[in-house]
Amino acid sequence: MTDLTADQVGRLSRLIGSPYDPENRAPGFHCWGAFCAVQEILGLAGLPDFVPDSVTLSARAKALGGHAERSRWIEIPEPVNGCAVLMGRQEVPIHVGCYLDLDGGGVLHATPGVGVAFETIPRLRLASWRCITFHQKK
Repeated sequence: MTDLTADQVGRLSRLIGSPYDPENRAPGFHCWGAFCAVQEILGLAGLPDFVPDSVTLSARAKALGGHAERSRWIEIPEPVNGCAVLMGRQEVPIHVGCYLDLDGGGVLHATPGVGVAFETIPRLRLASWRCITFHQKK
């Protein structure tokens, strides 16, 4: 992926502070919706919409681990601009964000009670996201 344009950086910045919405209704986002919005800004659109049947931890884990879209992605050892960042408080991912190579690198993601935020990997680990893996399309 090439460097981000000023327009892309502006559009990404405007996502920060958007509210969390479990059904991904504008102006809010759930984590997958925020990831898809970032991908679209980066010119990587085409991901399926997804509204989970339930927002329980097990439903989110099942969705991130078993959705058909997941088979189109591979795990990579280090983050690259635009890659998916799967996160879990234990060993199973229950959350997704997008890595952006901005301001030293960080993850744009949406969580309940916070909304859309941009946080560094060390900050995510301090917030108890213990299982953090990076993925990109095959």
